This record gives sequence, C-alpha cells and structure tokens, in this order.
Amino acid sequence: MLRRYSVNFELFSIFLDAMAVFTALLLVDTYHVWDMQLFSFLLPTSTMELPGFYYAIFPIVWVILNLGVSLYNGRINIHFFDEFFRLVVSMLIAAVSLAGLIYFVSLEFARSLFIMFVLSATVLMAIWRVFVRIYWHNQYSNKQELRRILIVGAGDTGHRVSTHLLRPPESNLEIIGFLDDDHEKLATDSHVLGAIGDLEQVVDFYRINILVIALPTSAFEKTTEIVDKLRMKPVKIWVVPDAHRLSLFQCDLIGQICDVPLLDIRAPAISDNQRLVKRVFDLVVSSVVIIFALPIMIFIAILIKLEDPGPIFFRQKRVGENTQPFEMIKFRTMVQNAESLRASVEKADQDGNILHKQRKDPRVTRLGGFLRRFSIDELPQIFNVFLGKMSLVGPRPEMPFLVEKYKSWQYVRFTIPQGMTGWWQITGRSDKPMHLNTQDDLYYIRNYSLWLDIKIILKTFSTVILGRGAY
Repeated sequence: MLRRYSVNFELFSIFLDAMAVFTALLLVDTYHVWDMQLFSFLLPTSTMELPGFYYAIFPIVWVILNLGVSLYNGRINIHFFDEFFRLVVSMLIAAVSLAGLIYFVSLEFARSLFIMFVLSATVLMAIWRVFVRIYWHNQYSNKQELRRILIVGAGDTGHRVSTHLLRPPESNLEIIGFLDDDHEKLATDSHVLGAIGDLEQVVDFYRINILVIALPTSAFEKTTEIVDKLRMKPVKIWVVPDAHRLSLFQCDLIGQICDVPLLDIRAPAISDNQRLVKRVFDLVVSSVVIIFALPIMIFIAILIKLEDPGPIFFRQKRVGENTQPFEMIKFRTMVQNAESLRASVEKADQDGNILHKQRKDPRVTRLGGFLRRFSIDELPQIFNVFLGKMSLVGPRPEMPFLVEKYKSWQYVRFTIPQGMTGWWQITGRSDKPMHLNTQDDLYYIRNYSLWLDIKIILKTFSTVILGRGAY
C-alpha cells in the first residue's frame, strides 16, 4: 500500500523525480529542435548534442543527489518548506555536478539550454510534490490515513508531548487522548479516556497506531506490562526515557519534543537506507520472477483444479513485520478441510512446544506433496513481495496462534520484514522445529546485509533442488 512515510512512497517519489528530470531533458531537446527549424535563418541557434544514454545518466545522478540531501526522508520533511529547501539545495548541487560532467566528456550543451533544463526539472519535481501534499491534506482533513496517538500518562510530561505533537496541516498525526490511573484526572479531564488497565480496549476501539508512554521512571514495571500487552498489536511505541531496556532490538531516538526525548522501542532492525536498498532489490527480482514464472503458475493452477475441485490457492493469516497481520497466499497442497484436521496431526515436544508440521501428513494431496518437496507451492508469495507485504529474504511469517505462545525475546524477529526464504530455511527448514527458528532469525537480523540476502537466495536454490527438510 502507498502510505506516506513508507518505503513504497519513497520509491514512488524517486520514480517521479527521475521522470521529471527525463521529461525536462525531452522538453529542452524539443525546444532546441523547434528553435533550429524556425529561427535558424534569423539568429544563431543554441547547440545541444546529448547521446541517448545520458537520458538515463542525468536522472540517476540527480536522484542520488536527492538521496544525499535526505529529500526522501519523510520524518525530517514534514513541512513543505523543509522539503522545498532540500529540493533547491539538490538543484544547486545537481547543476554543478552535471555541468562538470558535460564539460568532462566534452558534450555540446548550450548554457541557456542547460539552465532551462535545470529549472524545468526543479519545477516539475516541485509541482508533483505540491499536488501530493494537497492530496494528503485532504485525506487528513477527512480523517483518512491518520496516525492516531494515545498517550499513557496525563501529567506534565504527557501534556507537553501532546502540545507539540498536535498535527500541522502537513502531518498525519492526531492526538486521541490520554490514559491515567489518577482518579481526579479520570473524573475531571475529558481527554483522559480511561485507566491504564483499559489500554487494550482503547487501542482497539480508537484504532491507535502510536502509543506514547510518558510515565515516571518509578513506573518501570507498569511500562513493561504495557509493552507486553501490545506485543501482538501493530502499534508503534514511543517512550520518554528511561525505558531503553524495553527495546526489542534497538532504540531509535525519533526526536526531542520540548526538551523531552522520545525513543521508538519498536524501531526497525535495519536503517532507512538498508530498507530502501532491500525494497529495490525485492521489486527488481520479484518483477523478473513474476514475468518468467507466470506461465508455470498458470499450468500448476490447472493441475490443482484437475486433481481436486477445491480452491487453487491457500490463503492464511500470518504475522508480519511489527506484528502487522497480512494474508499469505500459496498453492493449495492439502485437502479442502485441512484446517479443521490440524489438531489431529499436531504434536508437542518434551518442552511443550507445538510441532505443527510432520512427514507423511495425511492431509497433503499427491500433487501437493510434489509441490511442497520442491517449494513450488511458495511461488504465489512473490506477489506479496512485489506489493511490499513480504521480502524475498527474512524471518518466516508465523501463524498467529504460534506467535501467541512466543516468549518476549522471540518478538525480535518482527523488527524486520518477513521473507519467503531465510537463514532458517537453508539450515534446517521443516527439520528444525518452530521454537528453534528464532535463533536463526536473530543471526540474520544481527548480520543483515544485501550480500547476505543474495547468499541466502543462492543457497535456497540448492536446498530446494535437493528437497531437503521440505514436507
């Protein structure tokens, strides 16, 4: 989904900027040709000889410079003035850089045409941003796409944070209210929606996206209890220190509000730049796979329908990044009523951990056994990767009933996008029980890099061909 401040919107912005630079080049080239045809007999015309591949080089260089000045960082470009200022800075750097490139390779590009190109590209990049901000402003005014904030603690700190988080026209933040155990505040302050014990009900009723904990240090146990209650809810948690010990993987200082620092204790395990690179890699690879695998998937769908009259796809709710639920889609490999028979095949190990997969599962069809052995049933998940709900590589998306049995430390696996394949799949797959997977996920999270993703994908091919651990 294309949400503001998301990595998908960042890629969308990069694409539009690249198109703006490309379009500006076309406009200047068209003007140059038109000028030569109509006025060459009256005035000397401006020269412009730009090889075709520079129509790709110029947009790439400009986009890289935009990245360098953090033009695509939504957290620091909330106001239009901030974004426009960075756009102008990038324009100045791009003008110098591209002029140097033109001089270095001895291209014919008249100064007047070059200035026209730089200004045109900047205007086009500014125009689409204005329209997007108008769109978002209308969405926020109509209560669409708002991030709803609930503050735990209605004391001085909580109110100071609330005052400075009140959403400006360009922001999508909305303060819903407070929770506090003070009986006087509950009785007299209309903004206090309930006691801290009402947390889960208030979060669900108001569809809270962000929880700000503004409790004193002495209430650390209460803060711990709050975080534990929200483990399975896709809610960001910002905490006024000292509560850094609660972080799942790392704390991210998101800013300082009126001298009050806020820590995001559900900060992603990878940086914004790493996330962007990972998303670009996912988009490129998933697009290629979809193009080449679509005929194979159509053929498999026909075979599934011929063997069994039930649905072609198996859809199941899974837990994704930040415990956000999503629907996983795979080729159906079991009989139609497989879910109702799950209890009959589940077993528990000596520690009481549920093992929900086993060899020779009676629910698996003949074709399904073949698809599972070579992981062909996983192919439709590539569409979830393309849409950004999953990644090619990451922790395996788990079923909600299993996540409910997790210990606190196991939730670390949700601080990164969940993947089609991962470190666990190439080292153990189904041969290694669910409760041992998290150790592999922790290794992947702590050692994440694009090269590790590529290594895992390459090893996945050999694992799949051998059919090791798949059933």
